[in-house]
This record gives sequence, C-alpha cells and structure tokens, in this order.
Amino acid sequence: MKFFLILFLSFTNLVFPQSTTPGGYGPYDEVVCNPEPININAGDVISADVLNEILTRINNLQTGGINSEQDLVGDWSCTSTCRPGACGDGGGVFNGYWKNSLGLYIVSQTINITSIEEGKKVNLSYPHNLGQSFQETGAQSCNAIVSNGKIFVSEPSGGETNECYNTGNYSIEMVANQCFRMGNINDSVTNCKRNNIPPAAPLNLKISISGSFASLTWQKGDDRQTAYVLKRKQSVDGTYEAIASMNTDSYSDNSILSGNTYWYRVFGTNEYGEGTGSNVVTITYSE
Repeated sequence: MKFFLILFLSFTNLVFPQSTTPGGYGPYDEVVCNPEPININAGDVISADVLNEILTRINNLQTGGINSEQDLVGDWSCTSTCRPGACGDGGGVFNGYWKNSLGLYIVSQTINITSIEEGKKVNLSYPHNLGQSFQETGAQSCNAIVSNGKIFVSEPSGGETNECYNTGNYSIEMVANQCFRMGNINDSVTNCKRNNIPPAAPLNLKISISGSFASLTWQKGDDRQTAYVLKRKQSVDGTYEAIASMNTDSYSDNSILSGNTYWYRVFGTNEYGEGTGSNVVTITYSE
C-alpha cells in the first residue's frame, strides 16, 4: 500500500539500526558490528519507501538477513575473537593473533568472498585461521553454503593450494546493513564489515521556499561520498526521479510550478554506487 504520513513525535527521535562505516582497518584494529542509528525526527515525512527500508532492516535482523550467496560476495574487513583456552595458551601465538585490552586473543584480516556456484556456493579466502593460534596454519581457502542462518564450510575441491582448517557448520547473520557475524571453530566469533561500499545516507535534509525556488540543504552522512544525487516525485505513489547531481550540500530547484506538491530525497554516491536515501521532505508551492 502506497501512503505517507507526517510523523510528529513527542520525543527527540527513534533509532533504527544500520551499519557503521567500515574501512581503514589494520592488523591491530578491531572490527565490531555496532549498527549506526537512523534518526527520525519530529515532523519528518515517512513515505512508503522509507518505511519499507526500515521494515526490511528490522526483518533482516530477525531472519539473519542473508538471502543468497550474493549478499556475501566482496571484500570484508574482519576480526575473529577466540574463546579462552583456544588461543594464547601454551606459549607461542601464531596466525596473526594478538592480545587485546580485555585479554582476549584476536586477529584482524581481509576475507575475500567470491561466488563459485551461482545461487548456491561461495569461496572464502583469507590469510589467517579464524579460530586458533597455537600453530601456524597458513592461508585458508574454504567453500561454503549459507542456508537457514547457518554457514556450512567445507574443504575446497579441484586442487586449490590452500587448505581449509575452518570446516564445520556455524551460525551466521547480517547483524546490520553491510555487516555480518559468524561463528567458527573453538567457539570463535568473527565480525565482518564490507569494504568499498556506497556512502551512508545524508542527514537532516531541509526545505524552504525562496521566491519561486525550492531551497534544499543537508549534511553528509560520512566521508565516503564523492557527489550527491537529488531525487523528486510529484505524488505519494509516484517514483522518485533524479533532477540534479552536485558536489555541494545544497541545491535550489527552480522547476517547481504553482499548485503542485513535491517530495524530495537526496542520496550520496561514490565509485561503489548509490547509498541509502536521506529523510524525505515535501512542499506544496503556490504563488
């Protein structure tokens, strides 16, 4: 059902989860899946597309959020944390592990996930073992199938040079947009954030009438955007169409006509695509 409403809240905002900004992780940094909030402020327009995005994110958190192997394909910055007794005991520490401020042994690395059988199977390649540090095991190459909130990991076939020490069946879920968590051997837990992703949603889109112009301003969602795309529609159940692209955080729309109502939304873009849209604003223009 297509609809919109003006949401007037009696408190500052509601918070819904989204991923935090990934990127720039080194071997001694820790990747944590802490969802970034989406703020809905008093007076915001909640159109059907915005509401559907929120409901989709909530549903993903409840169901695991991985619908096909394509949801995992790409490069991910990941941190694996071992259970006490599996890492750091008995002398030497191998496989890139180090001891964090809590006394836990962790390893941070990039995991590359590729599709090797469309709709069914992926390959995970990474330099260090995900769940133990008591002996050096070298780079890993593991095949996997994701189904019903589980990842089923097996040795690769076909003569690949790297072994897989992380075989087994483990839980996996998309904790937030572009961020997943999975278990592995020795009750280890791995948090992963996707690298090379589109920008976060621009913030605080606002609109005012200045003469015969609709003046719009907003704030960047993060530092990943290289440009913005402003989109507009002219009915509740209409489709947003791009009307301008710019590098600044403001725009004046001089194509509005008297007697018409307009809905606006702005999107950040970069070389990896278009991110999630900002809040929606609307005006009815009359001379």
